[in-house]
Amino acid sequence: MTNNDLNCTWLTSKKTQKLLNISGCELMHLRENGKLTFRKQGNAFFYQIDQSQIEQNLIDMNQGK
Repeated sequence: MTNNDLNCTWLTSKKTQKLLNISGCELMHLRENGKLTFRKQGNAFFYQIDQSQIEQNLIDMNQGK
């Protein structure tokens, strides 16, 4: 396990959409353009979200962005 793996979390599509405040369509485009790391299990997609992305989103939410 690398240090990078320790700082990342795998989230479902719905949780990723909520965290990043984006639509399902926008999430699909980010995935297709290689902007998000993902894996597919059956029909479900899981996205690898870096801890810094989570922290930045929490800061933005608290500032009303």
